[in-house]
Amino acid sequence: MTRGEDVAAAFPLAAATAAVVAGTVAFAVYATTLLPGVDLGDSGGFQAAVLWPETSARRAYPLYYALARPFVGAVSSADPARGLNLFSAVTAAAAVSLLCYAAAAVTRSLLAGAAAALLLAFSFTFWTQAIIAEVYGLHLALVAACLVALHAFAVRKTPARLAVFFGIYALSFGNHLSMLLLLPPFALFLLLVQERPRDLFTRRTVALASMMALAGACVYLPNLLAAWTSIDAPAAAAARVAAFWFDTTKADWRESMVLSVAATEMGDRLSMWVWDARQQFGAAGLVLAAAGVVRLWHISRPWAALVASAYAISTGFALTYNVGDPHVFFLPGHLLTALAAGAAVAPWAGAPRFPVAALLAASLALYAGWRGWDTWPRVDRAQDRRGELLVSRLTTGIDERNAVLLSGLDWQSENALLYAARWQRPDLAWTRVADVMLYLPYFVRDNTALGRDVVVSSDAAAQIVAAYGDHFPLFPDPVPPAPPFSAAAAVPAGAPYVLALLSPHNEPFDEEEFARTLAALTGGRGQRQGARYEVWAGVSGEAPSLHRAAERPFHETVSLLGDSFAIHMDGWLPFDTFRRGGFGRVLRGRDPLLIVERGVNLVWLSRTGVPRIVYAAGLYAPEPRFRIPASLPRQAAGTPDAMLRTAAPECPTNPPPTADCP
Repeated sequence: MTRGEDVAAAFPLAAATAAVVAGTVAFAVYATTLLPGVDLGDSGGFQAAVLWPETSARRAYPLYYALARPFVGAVSSADPARGLNLFSAVTAAAAVSLLCYAAAAVTRSLLAGAAAALLLAFSFTFWTQAIIAEVYGLHLALVAACLVALHAFAVRKTPARLAVFFGIYALSFGNHLSMLLLLPPFALFLLLVQERPRDLFTRRTVALASMMALAGACVYLPNLLAAWTSIDAPAAAAARVAAFWFDTTKADWRESMVLSVAATEMGDRLSMWVWDARQQFGAAGLVLAAAGVVRLWHISRPWAALVASAYAISTGFALTYNVGDPHVFFLPGHLLTALAAGAAVAPWAGAPRFPVAALLAASLALYAGWRGWDTWPRVDRAQDRRGELLVSRLTTGIDERNAVLLSGLDWQSENALLYAARWQRPDLAWTRVADVMLYLPYFVRDNTALGRDVVVSSDAAAQIVAAYGDHFPLFPDPVPPAPPFSAAAAVPAGAPYVLALLSPHNEPFDEEEFARTLAALTGGRGQRQGARYEVWAGVSGEAPSLHRAAERPFHETVSLLGDSFAIHMDGWLPFDTFRRGGFGRVLRGRDPLLIVERGVNLVWLSRTGVPRIVYAAGLYAPEPRFRIPASLPRQAAGTPDAMLRTAAPECPTNPPPTADCP
């Protein structure tokens, strides 16, 4: 065996070693910056459901749950939230490892594999998803695994290797249905590498693909059984299958989101795409990626076609998908961008190897290291306990012996409350106000008869008053206190502060209250311009040192009392209606002070340097609670029957028969 053959034989082991090192580095970074507990939104729902024995028909991502459940049960059964966050770190690190191997194998360059892996590992959006309970780490791991399987088939075209690719691809649909977008690029690649493309359409190959598709679909069997055995399942078998399909694909809302971005918004969406790409890799990374596509064309035209077509299709989908978190649907494009950037540094045949390789290695190591260093404080959530504090404020002082909680929360906050009720507060009696609204008088009567107060969140209180007027004695609950923003934000004179207002807001916004607070902070010299992003920074009681109003995200630095403060806006309004980890950060040096959300955000430093944070008109704003005390005598309004009659809708004299007016 010649020396060249020895090197070629040893290359797969070297690539695998590099992949393990890259994945280990990524996991160490993710574990250090990991969210420690429960989060809002989908993450809170995943955390509440991962070890919960009941499977609902509408619970998507069955592969994600199937893999996460044993992991969380083994490492953190008492705290599923942290365990599931850690599972994301593991799967994201696996994605980094697999991309490293794929890029190295395609380009025959360990340097290219390492560059691609580190660029993806330290990209902003992927990092934010790697440290919370989300499906996207596993999603990109499966995409990268498909790339590895395709490379193996391209090297040696055997039915077994083709079956491996079919199996991974089919199984990946159990984690995220957007894998469908990669069908055309993968099919194109197979056609280009196959010497006789018609061999892919033989009965044997079609049967193999069908068998693997059926095997992959088996992960949805628990969801099918849940729909089939539901108490309200339709009688006909075909109707039950249709109900399962409806729930699995979420057809009731996806059909209103796919390709539904207005033509007038496309210019802004394209601007978001350009900004998002630069946020992940920087201008230098994007230049490398553009050069890498050209380099891939010289290395392997099938791979160049796959990367270009897959990027175009996945990015086109993200641009036209009218959803509240469009940034996460750019993630497959980020993986492909990193792969292309890595290919840009693959050595050319005949080029002087050592000097060029050494220079590229040093440059890429410095650039990737700088990207990680710069991104770290903007994504670090190791100290973020806001989800737990939100739930604690809502549930403090309530247990099943003395009170029952009625909530009317938005879906994001409710998922965090659901997690707490299942895993942290088994003594909490809680239900949604919508579930008992039709028989609320009886619900209140029965609970107060047991000596239990009915504690009502502010959202639920508004719904009760709208339906029943003043029939229920809703008393402000002093525990926990929820002072108005202007009172909570009484910043001492001379204290450094940063105030951010992001519009549109998640919650009702008190213009007058905000104006009073702004006047107090700026000594009456602060003005609003009404932009989507608006920031004031300075010393309380004095004219602001910084006022920035903008329609697009920005980065500003300001010096306050000798300290450097950095203000990063990391979300794109108004398309991003929610972002896990916030819409921006305020840093003092490299220390995170404030995670910026939609609405009002204020941070100031006490004399001891401790940051004080206040939110308003947003998800984390403190809300008042109300009580219907069990100790009060029965209302003069009368019996529950009388209250229900009063709350019932008025019917016209001769109406047509309806559910409300029979």
